[in-house]
Amino acid sequence: MNQDENLLDVIALLYKWKKHILGASFIAAVLTAGASLLMPNYYEAHTLFYAANPDLAAPTPIGNTTNKTYVFGNDNDLDRLFSISKSQAVKEHLTAKFNLYEHYGIDPNGELAQHKLGLKLAKLYNTTKTKHDAIDLSVEDLEPELSAAMANEARMKIDELAQQLIKESQRKQIATLESSVKSSEGKYNLLIDSLNRIRNKYGIFSSDAQGEAYGSSLVEVEGNYQKATGKLNFLKSVNAPQDSIAKISAIKNGLQSQLSKLKENIQSYNKGYPIVKNLERVTRDMSAQLQLTKSRLTALNATYSAKIAAIHVVEEASKPVYKSRPKRSILVLGAALLTFVLMSFWVLLRQQFSKKQWQEALDNV
Repeated sequence: MNQDENLLDVIALLYKWKKHILGASFIAAVLTAGASLLMPNYYEAHTLFYAANPDLAAPTPIGNTTNKTYVFGNDNDLDRLFSISKSQAVKEHLTAKFNLYEHYGIDPNGELAQHKLGLKLAKLYNTTKTKHDAIDLSVEDLEPELSAAMANEARMKIDELAQQLIKESQRKQIATLESSVKSSEGKYNLLIDSLNRIRNKYGIFSSDAQGEAYGSSLVEVEGNYQKATGKLNFLKSVNAPQDSIAKISAIKNGLQSQLSKLKENIQSYNKGYPIVKNLERVTRDMSAQLQLTKSRLTALNATYSAKIAAIHVVEEASKPVYKSRPKRSILVLGAALLTFVLMSFWVLLRQQFSKKQWQEALDNV
């Protein structure tokens, strides 16, 4: 019951002072409305874009691949664009492009000129992430055309800087591949020289074909030699004419010399064959690897020279039609409500001071 009576007392007290409370609230609303009319109108332009997948700027893999290529980047790519958007490079570009020191009335030669410009841009330039994982870049300005121009220029600068990061990464890859190709070519030439020396040393010009030729020649020469030996022995046994024996004997001696030389060559071939085959295999593998590296280098150079995109633009900034601030109706209502609350609190506090006789209590302390 006491609580009800206290509440009724409060309501009755406020009702008693209603004219003062409402009057003060009305005056505050009128003054706020007048003051808000003197405040300049700001216009906010927005541009929306997504982060592109950096793999789109990578060269097409050599050979068959089943990997999927995603057009849009992930959270790391998005964070990278956010970092670039807040970088000093973007701010300096906008400052130079639109002469912001003069536009914002800041003395560029002042000691805190850069700090003041940074604070100003922090209020008017912003990037946020939408619920659909896009980047919303916004710029506020007194001039609607300028806000749209600055938003689009900032987006293009972000794209340019992101491309530079990708290009720099590609340039380092190209330098690494070029160094690898140069080193591999040097090793490959040394292997070729070694292979040629070994071939000359052992008389091997074609390891596989030469082996087959040696086998066929050995069988043929040995067969002819055995045939000539048998024929010579037969002529001697039947006391054939000396000119016939001499002729067959000369043929036999020639075949014997040919057979000895052939066996000598085969022995040298057999000794050098494993070394040559191993060098041929190493040379062949290195040549294949070198060609693959050169193909990758060619593809990367072509990609490095091509124009790439680091962002996917969803919406370019257009000239804003409606002001973004000040919200005059909200300011007026807020001022009136705040005044109403403060006046009500002052009436209640005044009543308490009167009832409790605080001044006497303080004097008696």
